[in-house]
Amino acid sequence: MKVLVAIDGSPSSLRAIQYVTKHGEVFGVTPDITLIAVHLPVPSQRAKALIGKEIVDQYYSDESDAALAGALAHLKMAGKTAKVLKVVGDPGQEIAKAANDGFQMIVMGTHGRTALGNLVMGSVSMRTLAESMVPVLLVK
Repeated sequence: MKVLVAIDGSPSSLRAIQYVTKHGEVFGVTPDITLIAVHLPVPSQRAKALIGKEIVDQYYSDESDAALAGALAHLKMAGKTAKVLKVVGDPGQEIAKAANDGFQMIVMGTHGRTALGNLVMGSVSMRTLAESMVPVLLVK
């Protein structure tokens, strides 16, 4: 089974990858794991132009590497490997878009906020659920 695991470096996203490695029977004997890190874009095109494309691209890559480090270390200790996707955009939308391109499931951690908190602050998991064409497993 091809599984897309959303990673943002938070404890909840690390719980998601731990779930995948601990409960392999849910995903098949050897799930094909891909980690996705989505970084919000620099808010101003003018700032991006002033700083330079190369510096902004390096910033995105460095931030994604930092977010993915814990998950990759966990996979290494578990004797597993994964492909990595680094994307810039709206996290919920980009996770769903990537998953709709050949994955059978999305696994992501949830911070466990209340419905009111999600309404006020938004929720990547809610956006992913709304836009995904594949099942989404939320790990709390």
